[in-house]
Amino acid sequence: MDMKKHKYLALIGFLSIILLTGCSSYGTLRYHSESGENISIEDLIANSNNYHIYYSGYAENNSSGIMFDPKNDTKTLSPSRRWIKIEGRERVSEVVSWIMIYEYPGNAPALRSIHGPDGQLYGYLFTGWYHAVFKVVDEKTLFAYDLPQPPHYYYGPSEREIGRSN
Repeated sequence: MDMKKHKYLALIGFLSIILLTGCSSYGTLRYHSESGENISIEDLIANSNNYHIYYSGYAENNSSGIMFDPKNDTKTLSPSRRWIKIEGRERVSEVVSWIMIYEYPGNAPALRSIHGPDGQLYGYLFTGWYHAVFKVVDEKTLFAYDLPQPPHYYYGPSEREIGRSN
């Protein structure tokens, strides 16, 4: 009986180590207020020339999120092929406006900061989704996986879109 107990404890310990080391190769999202920064989506739009900017979605007016990767740091957010690079304050502002339109239960657009497993800031993500996946590529790079489809695909068109079809 005592030997069986030791086997279970060893198995639990081994699985815990695997779980902890497996999770250490992913980045995390935090509300920007949690990281002690005083930055808003308006600040990011106003200073958009200081960032590599990408949106995830089918079009600028149909996006799930917008990601800001600072140009002046040594860290990189490497987006998947489905993230589309955009430039220009007006275009960035328009994408943000479209994301704000799609506020549904369980989807409240907000600015979040992207951090590596070591807690270092990599950039920002404005989206209504509460979860995004960022995997470590190397000590300076996080790979950004696609976001889910925009929420209106799940809930139906927004009032703004209905008004356009009339």
